[in-house]
Amino acid sequence: MIEWEEAKNQLMRTSIDKEKAKSLYLMLKERREAVKFLDPIRFTSIVVEQYYEIIKEYLTALMALDGYKSLSHEVLVAFLKKFYKEFSEQEILFIDAMRKLRNRINYDGFKVKPQYWEMNKDAILKIIENLNKILERKLK
Repeated sequence: MIEWEEAKNQLMRTSIDKEKAKSLYLMLKERREAVKFLDPIRFTSIVVEQYYEIIKEYLTALMALDGYKSLSHEVLVAFLKKFYKEFSEQEILFIDAMRKLRNRINYDGFKVKPQYWEMNKDAILKIIENLNKILERKLK
């Protein structure tokens, strides 16, 4: 995982884009609803990938509200670590591990075992709920 000082070289400073954040928030609500229809035991890899995408989009929306833009998922994690102290080091490391797992799923066809979901679903859903609260607060 890269730290913020290194990550700063991979992002752009932009104007605050509340409309983009609102649009992403609406899409996030749809994604969160849609993923509930997938069987997490039968489609574990897809479910894990989708939950990572939800986390990534929350981070993208928060960046838009804070006047940043990056195409790097690694930078998104560094951004969260630097500016959102509501998240523990353990949660940051977990999100970064999910990023790497998502890359293995997408680029290597890696199959995630159902046990991964069973062991980590509470942590994933807690992170998403915390991100949702922060984004909703910032959008008001």
